[in-house]
Amino acid sequence: MPLPWQDKTLNLTPTERCLLNCLVRNAGRIVSHSELLDSMSSGNPNKSIHNLRAYISRLRKKIEVDPALPSVIIIHHRQGYSFAGKEEARWFPEEEWL
Repeated sequence: MPLPWQDKTLNLTPTERCLLNCLVRNAGRIVSHSELLDSMSSGNPNKSIHNLRAYISRLRKKIEVDPALPSVIIIHHRQGYSFAGKEEARWFPEEEWL
């Protein structure tokens, strides 16, 4: 599913879109692993921490300037992930999530 972002268009899978949506809507706060797993597409049978990490890695490759040094999707060890902040969340207009 294409999603406009900065000066390009992101091609996201439904699961990637669900995860990014959850992170953006909670920008600036830590979203727990269980919250993120719950947000994954209901038709996705691969809801595990291992797969969550793989999806986050793929998202980072699509949106981070340097995926090896992430500044947008931040990991909080043993807690979850956060989207950098409300300012960065403005990159994704709410109407794009409908």
